Amino acid sequence: MDAEREFLDFAAALFGVDAAAVSLATAYGSIPEWDSVMQLRLVMEFEARYGVAVALEEVAEMTTLGKFFAKLGKGGT
Repeated sequence: MDAEREFLDFAAALFGVDAAAVSLATAYGSIPEWDSVMQLRLVMEFEARYGVAVALEEVAEMTTLGKFFAKLGKGGT
């Protein structure tokens, strides 16, 4: 499994949606499951799973799954 698909599967499982419902373009608020509480949970789970720190100042800027994926140094937008 490639890194992008693995990341998207992780995000979909966290949101509780089908993996086909998310892409790197999926944005905060674009699906009902991604609200302010889930934003914080996503950051915490992302940090724990991938060992990547997200600075407090960055949390509000992490508005797409692509931005999270880019933090892994693997691309994304």
